This record gives sequence, C-alpha cells and structure tokens, in this order.
Amino acid sequence: MVASQLVSCAPTHDAKLYAASQTFDEARHVEVFHKYLMTRCKMIYPINPSLKFLLDKVLTDPRWDLKFIGMQILIEGLALAAFQTIHETTEDPLLRDIVGLVIRDEGRHVAFGVNYLEDWIRALREDQIEERAQFAYEACVVMRDRLVSTNVAQEFGFTEAEAIEINNTTQGGRAFRTFLFERMIPNLKRIGLLTDKIRPKFEALGVLQFENLQHDGMIDWAALEAPLEKHAA
Repeated sequence: MVASQLVSCAPTHDAKLYAASQTFDEARHVEVFHKYLMTRCKMIYPINPSLKFLLDKVLTDPRWDLKFIGMQILIEGLALAAFQTIHETTEDPLLRDIVGLVIRDEGRHVAFGVNYLEDWIRALREDQIEERAQFAYEACVVMRDRLVSTNVAQEFGFTEAEAIEINNTTQGGRAFRTFLFERMIPNLKRIGLLTDKIRPKFEALGVLQFENLQHDGMIDWAALEAPLEKHAA
C-alpha cells in the first residue's frame, strides 16, 4: 500500500517508475508468505501492534519523503533484519529459499531509497531535516524495544514480561537487533539523518557503533543474481 502511494506522490518520473516496480515486488511477497503460512503453518498471527502503528504512520502522513524514509529505510531495513535472522536460523529449506529471494528484492528497494533520498534531504531546511531525523529515531525505538511477539509467546504459556526477556536474551532476538541496526544506522547516516542534535539519542540506544559500516547505496549485483544453493534430498 505504501509503495503504491509513492507511485502517485513521488515527485519525479524515475521515482514513480521504481515505486511501481516495488509495488509489484511487495505484492508477490505478500502472496508467497501468505501461501507459506497457510500451507506449511496453517495459521497466521495478528500483526504486532507497534509495527502496525509504524505502518499506519507512514501510510497516513501526507509528505511523500517521509513515506520514502519510512518505507525504504526503516520498514525495509526492518524486513531485511527479520529475513536475515530467519535465513540464518531456520531449519526449513523452503523458507530459507523464500526469504533468500525476498532479500534480493528488499536489497534493491533499500539501495534505491538511500540513493534517492541522499540528495533530497541535503536540500531541505535544517528544521525539516531535524523533524525527519526525530521520526527516524522514534521508529528505531519502536523497532528495538517493542517489536516483541508477546501474543505468540503467551499462547505457549509465557507471560508478556517473560516474552520480552526471551526476546532480549535469546540468540534469535540478539541476531535480529544486530542485523536491524547494522543496516539501518549506516543508511540513516548516508542520507543525512544522524544529525548532531539527534546523535545523542541514538547513542543512548547503543547503536552508533554501526554507523561506519557499509551502507546499502551500492548493490552487489553478482550476489543478487547468484543461483540458490541446492539442498540435498
């Protein structure tokens, strides 16, 4: 839905064309994950309320560039972290192949966002930049602290507090947060949203150690086009 909004509200022809292709990609992702869940898992849990809040914010904000920041940098960065975590930890070869292919699409989406937003944000007034930097920071707080599947854990007999503790201490939870900020912080720095005013807040989150890692503005086309690994029968 966000990608389709960008087709109409993005300011340039190139951005509209790319948003159109991304809308098609995201529709395929929805279909493949829905089919996997219904066929393999035979159930779908409701969306995490904090993630829904973030998505609704991006969907309803009238500013196209905030949609772009929210979608291309934040939500896509979140998706890449989740998919990388699944790819590294799942024992299901089908799911590993699915997320491997989806990661290729998401990598292109983030790269376009980084390159497109870099020049745009640099041209904004300082107060506009700070407003967008604050939005990015608040989204990172939500993604670090509140994206916990407490409703899932409660079905297995854990309390909400126990679910949060599990998320904070298990290998999967730690891997997710590492993947998340390894991708997101360098990208935010690249597009100019790690401002001097906002840096102390990100430092308090404990994520600035990632700021000098490689950003996603460059695409490794060889990796994206490499064939999937063959699994033994």
